[in-house]
Amino acid sequence: MKVLNNILLAGIFVIASTFSLGVLNADAQDMAGNDVVTVVNASDDHTVFAELIEEAQLGETLRSQGPFTVLAPNDDAFGEMGEQLEDLRQNPQQLQNVLINHLFQGEASSDEVETNFGIEVEDGDIGADNGVVHSIDQVLID
Repeated sequence: MKVLNNILLAGIFVIASTFSLGVLNADAQDMAGNDVVTVVNASDDHTVFAELIEEAQLGETLRSQGPFTVLAPNDDAFGEMGEQLEDLRQNPQQLQNVLINHLFQGEASSDEVETNFGIEVEDGDIGADNGVVHSIDQVLID
């Protein structure tokens, strides 16, 4: 329940930030009809984000009914973090908080994300049974 409350709060953090995006590969785009975790896992460009979702124990929540909007940083974004990524992995609570910055309850299209949150989406609207995934090229750290 605390995780769901944190996801609601994540919307506040997302509103206050401006970001760029990356691209989910075509395999992920073909995954519509599955949950948002399955869509992220199908992308060759989002392997780190997929691993971190499970490490932070958010996978089960994100497989639930939703709907969720997921802003998925690509692997290059995590690569730019260097040692900071390993530090995050060593601190489960901080890792979960950073990942929650990329999630919010409700389904927002790429146009809505761009207009309302100032996040440019190049290739978004990757549909899932329980929400939508948009790729970004920056890790959202508050």
